[in-house]
Amino acid sequence: MKLFGTAGIRGTLWKKVTPELAMDIGKAVGTYVDGKTAAVARDGRTSSVMLQNALISGLLSTGMEVLDFGLIPTPALAWGTREYGDAGVMITASHNPPTDNGIKVFNGDGTEFYVEQERELEGLVFSGNFRKAHWDEIKTVKPIDIIDGYIEAVLDFVNHETNLKVLYDGANGAGSVLAPYLLREMGAKVISVNAHVDGHFPGRKPEPRYENIAYLGELARELGVDLVIAQDGDADRIAVFDEKGNYVGEDTLIALFAKRYVEEHSGGTVVVSIDTGSRIDYVVENAGGRVVRVPLGQPHDGIKRYGAIFAAEPWKLVHPRFGPWIDSFVTMGLLLKMIDEEGKPLSRIIEENIPQFYLTKKNVPCPDEHKRAVMERAKVVLDEKLGEETKELLTISGFRFNLRDGSWVLVRPSGTEPKIRVVVEAPSERRRDELFELAYGTVRKAVEEAMKKG
Repeated sequence: MKLFGTAGIRGTLWKKVTPELAMDIGKAVGTYVDGKTAAVARDGRTSSVMLQNALISGLLSTGMEVLDFGLIPTPALAWGTREYGDAGVMITASHNPPTDNGIKVFNGDGTEFYVEQERELEGLVFSGNFRKAHWDEIKTVKPIDIIDGYIEAVLDFVNHETNLKVLYDGANGAGSVLAPYLLREMGAKVISVNAHVDGHFPGRKPEPRYENIAYLGELARELGVDLVIAQDGDADRIAVFDEKGNYVGEDTLIALFAKRYVEEHSGGTVVVSIDTGSRIDYVVENAGGRVVRVPLGQPHDGIKRYGAIFAAEPWKLVHPRFGPWIDSFVTMGLLLKMIDEEGKPLSRIIEENIPQFYLTKKNVPCPDEHKRAVMERAKVVLDEKLGEETKELLTISGFRFNLRDGSWVLVRPSGTEPKIRVVVEAPSERRRDELFELAYGTVRKAVEEAMKKG
């Protein structure tokens, strides 16, 4: 697809994402959806109001009534869509740089559009075959404040009060309008940083990758908190530090929740993305469940297909009993509940429940037009180098070599940015470093070769 990536439409303002595109998406959604009402919201980026207004114009032109939720996090938009709308559209570029923006479309039940729906919607955009409402069929825009209702829904689902001390970093994103208040309503003692909305993201880069939030570890130790929570620009992603200021790896966080859900259900299926690690398989299988891996951006599809009790990607956790969308607010609430119920600090809970594996992730810059050639070349080279060691080769969202010693190597093109992502995990640091040097070097060389050829 030309417009949609692994998480909706996303790209640089004016180059890919424009008011004209937003209007056409509005027209396409209004034409495609079998319903009368569309919920719309935005993040805090400088271009989001402009794009939201263009989107709303497109929706109105098809005869849809528009519910304007204003500036809220993406999980709240998903919840609000299920409660009030036949479809939902979020203006956000999530964790991308401030120069970017994007559009994410939701079904009436709160699920993100499935791949086939995105393909059909894209076809409508390019065909221009939009519904045009008669002058007396054009509806209105109704502003609705859903923040209090969403907070109440999360509190009811989590069903727990706490007195833990929490450090919250909102990345100057949309989560800042909600997270500190939710945590306070749970009884937590909240210290906030970067918790005022600013589309320039002055506090830090919006992606809660470790290198962008490493300072929170020292801050956690200085402040003596029980937990650190960091979000991204639209607050679907969550990153965590424990009470010692140690960063909790994405796979470790997923494994903690996966283990808990499988134990509560006495089994069940956990759906995770292709770039997740072996510690998840270990705890799930030992608890009597099974793990299924799906392409990036499709945990909701995995829930539907496999009846999963839990689904996740790195930083992005889905709690199906609450809703079929990525929800960092439910995650933070349940994490506080877990710490209290275990009666132990988070570091000790992890130490006692999650085995140690060694993982490295790094991106290689690569223009979109060269991604295909780079992936093909890298696969050939790595297949030659790793062939005898390979136990299984998965070819969803790029390619992943599962090796006989439990190590794995993943190379995949980003669906939202001009990058190739390289991920390696191994039972030892030495093995991880050896494999990462091979994989990362191979991809870098393939990019250089592709660039020379033009």
